[in-house]
Amino acid sequence: MNEQITIREAVSPEDTGLFLRQLREYFIRDIFPDPHDEDRAYFLSTEYINELRSVHERERDRCHWLFFNRNGRDIGLAMPVVYNSEDGKCLIMEFCVYPEFRGSGCGTVCAKLLLDWAWDNGAKYAELNCSVDARRVRFWEAQGFVKNGVDEWGVPLMLLPPEESIPFSVE
Repeated sequence: MNEQITIREAVSPEDTGLFLRQLREYFIRDIFPDPHDEDRAYFLSTEYINELRSVHERERDRCHWLFFNRNGRDIGLAMPVVYNSEDGKCLIMEFCVYPEFRGSGCGTVCAKLLLDWAWDNGAKYAELNCSVDARRVRFWEAQGFVKNGVDEWGVPLMLLPPEESIPFSVE
């Protein structure tokens, strides 16, 4: 049996609905498992979903809603934005391999596919917010990312530096 993992973009109304449902489950399960977390309500709100839709539907530097798929079955999702109008940064807004597929190397394959997709779409380097969860930090470090300070909310940033010389900074 072929175990090749591919990327498919959520384009149809059915796929976009599925993407948003899976994203919500990911937030509840992995990002905000504490029902009392003050950020949880916002990230599960209609307001936030409308903001995501706006970034997804804009013409320039749009957010792509991607599924990782193996043998016709979705095994994860990602939300990258490639800023071609700026310096070519790929901001990985979200990356998730569904729990039943974790621990078998799928995450590494999916991350490599996502980065290849980003380079094919004009990215020159990549950045992501990474929680202080040591497991997640180790995962992204294994993909070549380095710690890069914190964002305006104090969330740690990680950077995959460009291979060619372009202006960027590692704090």
